[in-house]
Amino acid sequence: MSTVAIVLILAVLAGAVLQRITGMGVGLVAGPVLSVALGPAAGVTVVNGLSTVNAVNNAWAVRAKTDWRRFCFLAGGLVLGSLPAVFVVLVIDGPWLLVTVGVLVLAALGVTLFQPDKARLSERSVVPMVLAGAAGGFMSTVAGIAAPAFTVYARLTGWDYRDFVATLHPVIVIANLLSFVLKIVIFGGVDVGGLPVWLWIIAVAAIFVGAWFGDRLYDRISSEGTRKLATLLAFAGAVTLVINGVVAML
Repeated sequence: MSTVAIVLILAVLAGAVLQRITGMGVGLVAGPVLSVALGPAAGVTVVNGLSTVNAVNNAWAVRAKTDWRRFCFLAGGLVLGSLPAVFVVLVIDGPWLLVTVGVLVLAALGVTLFQPDKARLSERSVVPMVLAGAAGGFMSTVAGIAAPAFTVYARLTGWDYRDFVATLHPVIVIANLLSFVLKIVIFGGVDVGGLPVWLWIIAVAAIFVGAWFGDRLYDRISSEGTRKLATLLAFAGAVTLVINGVVAML
């Protein structure tokens, strides 16, 4: 347990720093580590819980900068995408599902890298917001990682990344809470891998410490720098899903 504890705390600390800056990090950094240490189901559930605490803290800190109109449509899309994802998880083998989601995200991000300005989506268009929310809800329920779907949307619309991050935090709150509720309703409970209470307390403390460090770095990174870092993390998350799926198959 001591090794798991150290790995968990370091992963959560690093993820919290990155999430404060880019809007994603805990799920991408801690998710793969915990999936290996605790098993896929427990790992994703623990990440959902820690990500919820982290996102609530971040959402409160940047609430004045949040685009609440976009939040409503993205959060509404989350519900639409999460419901069918539960049944897909029950029907399709887990490893194949992880690989499929990872490949789709990689393909979508690849398209955005070559997206010309004249073909950008409208920032105020409702349909792309709802579709992005649905994609994020699907990914959150399946793999515990929702942010890459929103990164694709932000790139396609040219959304300023500082504003994007401010709105992404409360969206991630909804994504993780929804994942918890669905697991309790559909599966009758949640599996947290038997983590003791003291380790949860230390992990939550690491979230606040990481957020503090993230604040110190946030103003030193430009919006363009934030965009590039967020895109890199989204790619890393997608690759992680593919690798985890392939390893599970083998």
